[in-house]
Amino acid sequence: MAGSTSKRLRKRPTPRIRRKNVNIDQTKLDRVRKLLGTETETEAIDQALDMILFREELVQGIERIAGIGGVENFFEDDLEVA
Repeated sequence: MAGSTSKRLRKRPTPRIRRKNVNIDQTKLDRVRKLLGTETETEAIDQALDMILFREELVQGIERIAGIGGVENFFEDDLEVA
């Protein structure tokens, strides 16, 4: 059991902060910043990226659970094709 616990409690990698110069839709960024309640645009982008990464972790977890049976996929048509 200890092996499975250590996988669940995996540490996130140390952030590798890099300065970026990007073209971005200011209206979208303003909306995201307001929705997340962040003080800075950088914070808003960082939190939005965290949310996308968390979504991926959830999808992977659900796929593992579904692999053992007993789970019906109501969202099959919504799956993204890589």
